Amino acid sequence: SVGLASTLAAIRMGKTIAIANKETLVTAGHLVMSEAKKYNAPILPVDSEHSALFQSMNGENTKRIERLILTASGGSFRDKTRAELEGVTVKDALNHPNWSMGAKITIDSATMMNKGLEVIEAHVLFDMPYDNIDVLLHRESIIHSMVEYSDTSVMAQLGSPDMRVPIQYALSYPDRLPIANAQRLNLAQIGQLHFKEVDFDRYRALKLAYDAGRAGGTVLTAMNAANEAAVALFLDEKITFLQIEECIERVMDAHNNILLPDLETILAVDSETRKIVQSMVK
Repeated sequence: SVGLASTLAAIRMGKTIAIANKETLVTAGHLVMSEAKKYNAPILPVDSEHSALFQSMNGENTKRIERLILTASGGSFRDKTRAELEGVTVKDALNHPNWSMGAKITIDSATMMNKGLEVIEAHVLFDMPYDNIDVLLHRESIIHSMVEYSDTSVMAQLGSPDMRVPIQYALSYPDRLPIANAQRLNLAQIGQLHFKEVDFDRYRALKLAYDAGRAGGTVLTAMNAANEAAVALFLDEKITFLQIEECIERVMDAHNNILLPDLETILAVDSETRKIVQSMVK
């Protein structure tokens, strides 16, 4: 969420924003998008899922979109039951099967909070109701996301897991440039792709994100700040993996929500929430 003030400053200068910081849109999506419209600043998604959605909308009538489908690898614990998550270590959580990412986002992937943040980001970027945004488990991370249209057609963007592709696309848009040493997709070699519905009881953090998104307001800021603080505590081995979700849920349950907050309010809620999570441990 530290990227919020600088993003708003760049928007007010009329810059094109290639946004990789989903927390900015989660905590203050209404401010970012209204300012972007006011200052005519294009916002291009860098996250692989949102880049895939963006690419799957190119040339289409967006009024005919029925559903956005975000794919999710399931993270480092995708083959574990909820009971088996008791006692998992930081080292275990950082061992992502498909992507090489920073520690915080890798833990978010393991809890599926990362996908929850992406659902909120998709709602903000593409003005899509939460009831029309689905998450689909897809362990290979080959289909990066899909868009379903009113005629039942589904457009998807596929590729080998390589973050250079969506990053470069945002920087070179609307052109496409070669990428040196990139692995080309060979579907014959892959053979099969797997898909599975999401179990919200298994991935409680994803449900919490949907709940916060539907509520709107400062509960989004509180949820995001609680998650960032709790993940930091887990990485420092001060709480267990499952306590990350517990911290977030306790914060959300106790939060007095403020709809359409200004920047000052958002920053205050963010700061206070982190102190609350720290006090839970003490």
